[in-house]
Amino acid sequence: MVATDLFARRATLSRSLRLLSAFRFEQSDPDRFYGALADDTVAMVGDLWRSATGSTTEGVTLVDVGGGPGYFASAFTDAGVRYIGVEPDPTEMHAAAPRSHRRAGSFVRASGTALPFADDSVDLCLSSNVAEHVREPWLLGDEMRRVTRPGGLVVLSYT
Repeated sequence: MVATDLFARRATLSRSLRLLSAFRFEQSDPDRFYGALADDTVAMVGDLWRSATGSTTEGVTLVDVGGGPGYFASAFTDAGVRYIGVEPDPTEMHAAAPRSHRRAGSFVRASGTALPFADDSVDLCLSSNVAEHVREPWLLGDEMRRVTRPGGLVVLSYT
């Protein structure tokens, strides 16, 4: 199945309503919204990975550029992914600390436009809602592609 077919299959009214309903709580209950967004992202990335490789994400090494306070870390680790978050903002990384007991993932303080990883070193590189905050987003994409191994997958989403 092609990626566009996967996105079309996932772009349902019920999915939109579920995320929109959770978004109402972004400020008052961020765990509720970002937890729902993380679960949705894990499912979407899992579908894309299966489509591209024919296998599950179990044991896959994923770098999340702009990992923020760790919602995706918990969700991906629960799915069996080896999670590495990259976050330039120390206050966001500090916010991840209370969740660290729930996950085995790790965080690195770095910029998405200068990732501290070797070429072709990760299976999957994800960045969700970060590109619109980067002065030169093409550098972000170039770095994500550089660290992703041949046959791996780069997922770049933005709003």
